[in-house]
Amino acid sequence: MIVTRFAPSPTGFLHLGHIYSLICSYEYSKNHNGKFILRIEDIDFTRCKNIYTEAIIKDINWLKIPFFRTKNQSMRRKQYSRALNSLKSKDLIYPCWLSRKEAKEALTAPHKEDSKIGHFLLSEQEIKIREDIGITPAWRLNIRKCIDFLKQHEEKLYWHDINVGRLPIDIEQFGDLIIARKDISTSYHLSVTVDDNADGISHIIRGNDLFNYSNIHRLLQILLDLNETKWMHHALINDHSGNRIAKRSSPELTVKNLRESGHAPYEVINLSKSMA
Repeated sequence: MIVTRFAPSPTGFLHLGHIYSLICSYEYSKNHNGKFILRIEDIDFTRCKNIYTEAIIKDINWLKIPFFRTKNQSMRRKQYSRALNSLKSKDLIYPCWLSRKEAKEALTAPHKEDSKIGHFLLSEQEIKIREDIGITPAWRLNIRKCIDFLKQHEEKLYWHDINVGRLPIDIEQFGDLIIARKDISTSYHLSVTVDDNADGISHIIRGNDLFNYSNIHRLLQILLDLNETKWMHHALINDHSGNRIAKRSSPELTVKNLRESGHAPYEVINLSKSMA
């Protein structure tokens, strides 16, 4: 059974860019007699607000798009912790004690090939000092070890985009990417991969700004022994000035504003399609 999803973050009101992505995902499942799921990605407590969660559900109901509701991300912290522990047990990740500024300097500075970002600028004594005062580390993928792990699973060294076809996994382009932030103990990459597996998602349909990150998400599926999905990436839509629609810069293109301006649901849907 084909299962797709729409997974917005409640950090603002839905706009036409969201609606186009929602419609692409919903119509794909509908055309294949599948199932369409709504998941609220609210794990980032520093930015997400309940008022926007309520607005998202109100907007989708107003658009008359039927969906099955699944757990919010904030209810899945234990699953993310288990996934992170699995990566630790396989020695595929390492703690990074650096601040954002220090990490940026480490990434741009010349250093030995075997140096890990998390230890490059800090002595073991400095790490101990930070640990003693309550600083917690972020966790980074060890890309070299991940590549070695992949070599043991050569039959899986690809991911599939519906529009492009079969593609080899390319993870070296990312370097030692953060897989768990200090503040929320996970990351978008880890949580969304675990979520899609838990929800039985078969086809992930989303904007082409995330195309390259599908390499990382397929990698995590292999590392965590999760089900393989297929992806489809659609074009992003721009505002009348040719700029990408954003929550804060395009308030006139939110569903809330369009609804209050007198637009009908079908008009909002058709407008999002016409701008693609």
